[in-house]
Amino acid sequence: MRVLALLLGACAIAGCDAAGQRASDSPREAQAAVTPSSRDDSAYRVVSVTDGGQVTGRVTVHGHVRRDSVMTDVADTGWCRSSRRVTLVEGSGDRIAGAVVWLEGIRAGKPLPLLRRYELTTRHCAARPMTQAAIAGGMLDVQSLDPITHKTRFVAGGATVDVVDQSDAGQVVPTAAVLAHPGLVTVRCDVHPVTRAWIRVFDHPYFTVTGRDGSFRIDSVPPGDYRLAVWQPALGERDTTIHVAAKRAASASVVFTPAP
Repeated sequence: MRVLALLLGACAIAGCDAAGQRASDSPREAQAAVTPSSRDDSAYRVVSVTDGGQVTGRVTVHGHVRRDSVMTDVADTGWCRSSRRVTLVEGSGDRIAGAVVWLEGIRAGKPLPLLRRYELTTRHCAARPMTQAAIAGGMLDVQSLDPITHKTRFVAGGATVDVVDQSDAGQVVPTAAVLAHPGLVTVRCDVHPVTRAWIRVFDHPYFTVTGRDGSFRIDSVPPGDYRLAVWQPALGERDTTIHVAAKRAASASVVFTPAP
């Protein structure tokens, strides 16, 4: 009995559990013992950006680029023709619209967007916007303006993350699964191959989409050196290195060169 009492006392001092193991060796305690820095390194942190700068610029293409492609569709329904030209490179002249622009690898800075609701609308089997950028954790409203059946499939990383079935004009289906994680989401319709769209999802707020004139702006950027990435579904991805000074605007010009 005296030996047992001594053993129990030693366990109480050493922090043993009922099986004679140290309590800190349990999975829950081991997880809690991870340092905050190791848990937060991969997560975006909101910090004060009192001396932030801006990144502005324009995305263009040098040389001739085919802006559309002819897609074969199902039989003519009056709403979705049997074949049609799908515009894959939008913009005017050499300026590229709808290109997604972001700062690669930024892990701290301004607050995340308060508005986290996005829309994807299908009309005459064309999905609009063709390209858009969104924050992870947002909600996507999938709307159809066609009085026919659509089966819109969302694929990320090679796996289907959601399928939205619609059969009437004006029908809106909200989905959170599409924007649950960062990455590229491709949008297709199982019924109409001409329906095409892309969504870039981010876990930080330093992203935007170029306007009709190819211009873009990203504000409240902490001073430092960054890799500025630009992506367009038909032209691919380009990047450049920029330096952002405190309370100043850094200008960047990104040029796509089509393959011969």
